[in-house]
Amino acid sequence: MSTARQHRAQMRPRALTVLAAVLIPLATLLTAHAQEGLSDGDQQCLACHAAADLEKKLANGDRLSLHVKAEVFAKSVHKAIGCAGCHGDVDLKTHPGDVKNTAKTAREHSVARAGLCRQCHEDAFKEHDQSVHARRIAAGNAIAPTCTGCHGSHSVTPKSAYETCVGCHAAALDAHRKWLPNARLHHEVVSCAACHAPAALRMVDLRLYDRAQKQWVVEKADPPQFEALARTADPDGNGLDAAELRQFMRELNRNGNGETAAGKTLRGRVELRNNIEAHRLSGKETAIRGCENCHSNGAEPFQNVTVSITGPDGRPVRYPAEKEVLSSALSIESLPEFYAIGGTRSRLLDWLLLLVAISSAGGALGHMTLRWLSRKYRNGSPK
Repeated sequence: MSTARQHRAQMRPRALTVLAAVLIPLATLLTAHAQEGLSDGDQQCLACHAAADLEKKLANGDRLSLHVKAEVFAKSVHKAIGCAGCHGDVDLKTHPGDVKNTAKTAREHSVARAGLCRQCHEDAFKEHDQSVHARRIAAGNAIAPTCTGCHGSHSVTPKSAYETCVGCHAAALDAHRKWLPNARLHHEVVSCAACHAPAALRMVDLRLYDRAQKQWVVEKADPPQFEALARTADPDGNGLDAAELRQFMRELNRNGNGETAAGKTLRGRVELRNNIEAHRLSGKETAIRGCENCHSNGAEPFQNVTVSITGPDGRPVRYPAEKEVLSSALSIESLPEFYAIGGTRSRLLDWLLLLVAISSAGGALGHMTLRWLSRKYRNGSPK
């Protein structure tokens, strides 16, 4: 063996030792950082459950993963209640020997564990029990989603209904294109449950959007500004009217120099007044399909209006507004991107449309008259 090869052979174990000495503390540091903010009890659980290969073999041979990503759980809405909030039956002194899981398959386990959610979310369960998903679970459908199928378990975070639904219904947009005009626009401005939970009450939520950044505006955590500005603009406290909404938007867009920019606007979306009712989803055969449910004067969704901003945790922070903001001429500046034909009728826009129609018809009629007179003159003139 050459001297160079001998040297490399001697250096390889040393290099691995040095690499291990660097990576092991780094991995420990990253794990500790991921668990930052979690309770001591949760960190004790994650000492084992953070292992990616931790799993349990069930009676039918299914492999049930017991892995929990610390950094994901630390950002979830359930961080506040911790592991014991759902797994109160676990005694750390005897765990894992105290676990009594009689489920024979991963599916059976998923259906059974959904009962834990009922402990805190009884209202959602009552709605879900009347849903198409619940009926299919009861009928033994192997792919009908349980609670964790839509929301996850250790990774539950606020997210839009559309993001939740398309996890399974990825072909929904193409299916709607077959019969629904402007299907993509409808998917953007109408929540899935607004049509697929027909018994629920709907509303219009005007969400703050940053056109320059092309993203939803997120409320500052400290100090929050949205509600304070809304209350200032609405001194009588009965909801923002059109003039108050315009003032609110101007203040919101005012920069540090006192100058008004035009970066933030409002984008309307038809949603449910009570999101709990989104769990009572019906089958497509009973979903709302009639255009008149939104595109008619006095339509139900437009009788209740809110203005909102995305909160620091991802949940919407809402403030009430008067329904007239959707149709007032004063709202054109505040709502340049929201107009539902027949539903949010603005008298000013109606008159402008009528004026355009009359002008167009008058122009065409005048042009035809001039052509007729010109042809008559040419035919009657001497050659």
